[in-house]
Amino acid sequence: MKIAATDFDGTFCPIGQPVPAENLAAVHQWQAAGNKFGIATGRGYSLISQALKPYDLKVDYLVCNNGAVSVDASGQMIHCHAIPLTVLTELLALPIIQENDAPLLIFTATHAYSVRPIPDMNMELVEMIELQDVLQLQEVVQVSMKLATPAEAQQVSDDIHRRFPMLGGNINRSYLDINRSEADKGWGLMRMSQSGNWKGSEILAIGDDKNDLPMIERFRWLYHDDGQALHERSGYEGI
Repeated sequence: MKIAATDFDGTFCPIGQPVPAENLAAVHQWQAAGNKFGIATGRGYSLISQALKPYDLKVDYLVCNNGAVSVDASGQMIHCHAIPLTVLTELLALPIIQENDAPLLIFTATHAYSVRPIPDMNMELVEMIELQDVLQLQEVVQVSMKLATPAEAQQVSDDIHRRFPMLGGNINRSYLDINRSEADKGWGLMRMSQSGNWKGSEILAIGDDKNDLPMIERFRWLYHDDGQALHERSGYEGI
């Protein structure tokens, strides 16, 4: 048995278009052969679940919020890596958060909230919230901003990490997702796969942007069951 992991936006599903029928057919064939398939995305659980609803597709797992959250095929939580309340309080007090008019989203383990809407996003999928009310939420796993350019997103990410070493930035185009520093798609996939009967299974990963690199790099290696690297694969693996 092998585990396939794909990014959603821009990889499994072209931006602004439906999932191609050939991709769905390939997944059905993959699963029929006894393998597992899932999505590794920067989206929160509620948003990726809505995006998959129109399709005849049953995922075996989801890794959400750049690895901060994972769920099994039934939607049961496998792991959740939330931002501590004390750190979240200081983060939200920063001028880049308080005074910037850039779109700002907040994600808990299961829901998405909008402080400042993203113009091209379906806002029916998120709940509006005031910034001062964010600290009342339980298990905030991600703070997301849309900046002008990828370079600006990287600069803001670096500045935040210098102030708060336990926080890291996952960048996708000009979007900056602020998560716990450990949380990236590779780390999240490892946490997911080691939590149940899939420990030691080979993981094949594919993506198209900067926040996909950690999982592509991590799964260039084969691992012992104890998590120690065995040897490097020759080249990147895809579905």
